Amino acid sequence: MKRFLVFLLALMAIAHTASAGNENDRYAASIRLGDSCMRVYQVTRALTYYHKALADYPTAALRMKIANGYYLQHNYAKCVSMMEGIALDSLDHDTMCHLFRACKELGLRKRAAEFGEAVIDRWPMDGEMVAALAREYLSAGMNSKAEMLCNRYWMRDETCIAVNDIMADIYMVQRQWQLAKDSYLLLLQQGDSTYKNMLNLGVCYEWMGEADKARKAFDVAIAMSDSTAAIPLYHQGAVLNGQKDYDASMVCFRKALTLLQPDSAVMFSCYRGLAEGYYAHTDYRQALSAFLQAQDYDPTSLTTPYYIGVCYEALGEKANAKAAYQHFLNQAAKEEDPRADLKRMVGDARKRMHDRP
Repeated sequence: MKRFLVFLLALMAIAHTASAGNENDRYAASIRLGDSCMRVYQVTRALTYYHKALADYPTAALRMKIANGYYLQHNYAKCVSMMEGIALDSLDHDTMCHLFRACKELGLRKRAAEFGEAVIDRWPMDGEMVAALAREYLSAGMNSKAEMLCNRYWMRDETCIAVNDIMADIYMVQRQWQLAKDSYLLLLQQGDSTYKNMLNLGVCYEWMGEADKARKAFDVAIAMSDSTAAIPLYHQGAVLNGQKDYDASMVCFRKALTLLQPDSAVMFSCYRGLAEGYYAHTDYRQALSAFLQAQDYDPTSLTTPYYIGVCYEALGEKANAKAAYQHFLNQAAKEEDPRADLKRMVGDARKRMHDRP
């Protein structure tokens, strides 16, 4: 009997070892297949294999693989939720950076800052993250904090364009024109001659009273934008006015005004929607004002004159109401195949004109 029990226990141990071995083999195979898919960017298939492995061993390393896969798919919510409850010091650099950007995309600014700060605590010379976190601080109005972060990095490395770029923008926001100018000139020396940098350099020169240098910088910015941006044009116009070159300044201001004209279709939709809201609340005076503005942006609108007529009528302005109804009827008569709702409105407009001469 004793020998039988020993034999039975031995069999159970072997079975358990074999089962564990099978689990390990299955886990390793899933990881291997997932990694293979990730190397060729078959992310969805990789995630399928990783989730199979997760059912066996939900390790932090595996969860990082899954989170990074979700990040590549821009599934930021799942990327963040996959790493919930895992200590920051157990995450690798790429995962922490992905979590920073994922939280930023989701509008979780406080959590994004926490991940960014954790990255910099462990990897203080990650210039890209320093610049990204400083920009987050700057957008949140924490200008001094952004400046301190960049200065701390800059004391150890003056060559990182990403950090130099945000430093220049910080000085610009703080209206420290001399420091901002020097920073933008440094960026240009480093080869970062972007439209933004040329425009901001011109603004610095403009505020410092160096009109000739401002004019040259704005010329470059205007050329880089192919004259499709209003900002350098009206800044250039102001500089040219200061130099009493009024003919040239007027050209700039005219171009800027043309570019600043709103999209008529969008403006019509906004005013028409606003008017309908007032109309639904029987606030006919406000509705009338909005309908009239909508009509200015789209004089061809078929139904707007009808509602203008109703509003005038409700406000007791019979002559204006009649003119609006007549305008509406003239427009509607041009429709070859009017819809049922248009026919209803035509009938109502005629009845109103007949009942209230």
